[in-house]
Amino acid sequence: METKNQNSFVLKELNKLNYDHIAMVPSYAQGGGGLALLWKKEINLNILYQCDNFIDTEVSYKRKKFVATFVYGEPDRQDRAEIWEAIKGRTAGRETPWFLTGDFNEILDNSEKSGGRTRPEGSFVDFRSFMSECDLYDLRFSGNFLSWRGTRGKHLVRCRLDRAMANSSWIDAYPSGRSEYLDFGGSDHRPLLSLFHPEKKKGRGLFRYDMSLRNNEEVKNLVTSAWNAYPRASVETRISSCRRAIIQWKKEQHLNSKMKIEEKKRELEEAMTNNGTNESQIYQINKELKSAYKAEEEYWRQRSRQSWLNLGNKNSGYFHAATRGRRARNNISVLEDDQGVAVYDEGKIAEVITSYFEKMFTSQ
Repeated sequence: METKNQNSFVLKELNKLNYDHIAMVPSYAQGGGGLALLWKKEINLNILYQCDNFIDTEVSYKRKKFVATFVYGEPDRQDRAEIWEAIKGRTAGRETPWFLTGDFNEILDNSEKSGGRTRPEGSFVDFRSFMSECDLYDLRFSGNFLSWRGTRGKHLVRCRLDRAMANSSWIDAYPSGRSEYLDFGGSDHRPLLSLFHPEKKKGRGLFRYDMSLRNNEEVKNLVTSAWNAYPRASVETRISSCRRAIIQWKKEQHLNSKMKIEEKKRELEEAMTNNGTNESQIYQINKELKSAYKAEEEYWRQRSRQSWLNLGNKNSGYFHAATRGRRARNNISVLEDDQGVAVYDEGKIAEVITSYFEKMFTSQ
């Protein structure tokens, strides 16, 4: 982070944060510059190089190693260009996982700016070239990315001056890595939190009506009862009541078709090996086993969202694989646009997908 103060004052304040290690670059101007890097003892960090505008480090944590560069970009465009060249000079040919974060004092295009004058496209060339030549991509992010606010003349201006980025090797090593723009807290910059192994927030599962229940008399009665429980309620409320009733019923009945199949197979094995079992009992177990197989095939057909490849070849394994394959495909972390530029931001990925299909259907 940029300190903007003399070392003695900064050290006094930073010691209150209870970090185990502190590295500092003194402020070179009144009210500007100065860097401070803090880390815990659990992290093995080795400083490779430091100057007024960036600290280049090697980080080892949990048996993984990567290079991390912490950056402060100058307000003046020419000075910023010199910083990008300095970083490129130190990192030429760097193929190891590389992570960068900080206040770059620069944006990639006018979509990362609100208020004030529109910047000419040519003013973005230096920063874009720096990222492209160094194989750097923005991490996926959440929160309000307009991380800085200030006034320019009579205009209130907001810009995405702060960001986290990484090269392809780092993204391969940390595929779930992302950053989060936090709320303002006493500074004109938002804090930027980078998460290397973020935990997935498990949302409520999407309810899908299981077609295998459509002929189940118990479920029919259950739905009728749930629907009539709120005669004056809205349609949405009554549907929600039916949904909750079915979910609860499935939990209580343990309607896992695989479990049912295994149960019936065990019963059939016992019946077939028991001399005292009559043929009618075996016939009944076989009938129930066939019904369980049919229910499983219906379940996976419902979830696969794909047509039968061959109606005569009912293979529930195919539908199981199709469902798992869809889950993997649904997790899109990077996409190239029609210019071949890699896009990592979730919002921009959605724009690329929308644009692709709009062009495809328009051309048809």
